[in-house]
Amino acid sequence: MPITTTATITNLQEKVIGPARMTLKDDVLAIKGSYQIQRGRDNMDDTYNSPKFPGVTAFGLTEGVDMSTETLVDSNVAISATEVGVAVEVTNKNLRTVGRDDFLRRAGVAMASAINVKEEQDFAALIDGYGTVVGLDGASATIGQLGAGLAQLRNNTEPINESMMREVSAILSPYAWHDISQQLFPTGSGDSHAPNTPTPAAVAERTFGRWFPVGNYFGTPLKLSTNLIASTTNIRNGIFHRDAGLIYEFMPVDMDVDDSDKSMRSVELIMVVDYGSGELLDGHGREWDTDNVAPTS
Repeated sequence: MPITTTATITNLQEKVIGPARMTLKDDVLAIKGSYQIQRGRDNMDDTYNSPKFPGVTAFGLTEGVDMSTETLVDSNVAISATEVGVAVEVTNKNLRTVGRDDFLRRAGVAMASAINVKEEQDFAALIDGYGTVVGLDGASATIGQLGAGLAQLRNNTEPINESMMREVSAILSPYAWHDISQQLFPTGSGDSHAPNTPTPAAVAERTFGRWFPVGNYFGTPLKLSTNLIASTTNIRNGIFHRDAGLIYEFMPVDMDVDDSDKSMRSVELIMVVDYGSGELLDGHGREWDTDNVAPTS
């Protein structure tokens, strides 16, 4: 009895797509989950145009004197979506002899995980594009660098006010996280942040606490990513507000099952997403350069 009737193909899709959608949730992705996301709709095309307005200035008024006006002209950021996909082939024999539901669930998770990695690698390019850099190529990460990046975001030509700071994230490599954790935890030994003085336990608890190893630094979430752009000596971490960039998700995950090649006695599972990304406010982001040296202690 063939396993690839219309009914069984629909069933195959459902078995794969459910676990895949859970794996593709935005909030489990460090970089994607920290930016604005614009979802595509039926009446939209594969390029999203985001208007960008310059700042305006308020000024004092004089009784009987006309107000001067500023011309408000918007610039446009066009973000084009392109397809990303993954395809796997499953033999009919495998589906017959291995626990089918578990096999398909694992296939869905594996395919979605591959798309997650590709998305995060693509969105890491936004961090690499910021015009201002903190830290040093080939040098260890420090709390001072993190603090400097946050201070710069608060005091620039496009300042981020206190309420907006709640939407600022720091994306770190595991190596950078190790460097700053060594400076924050109360070891009782010298470190570059406070020589020969242990960090107060309360500060360390607030920073990592129950969210260890992904914590926060005075309200700024610290998120780990292994998909940042790197060279042999450098990793490009990021500190940014969600408005620094935008992700356009023209088409969420689409699943297809192809059994057209009957002689192969197999089913091809195909998963495709369609997205793009672009920078909106360069002043709302900082590239944070640190070394690419694995810690040994």
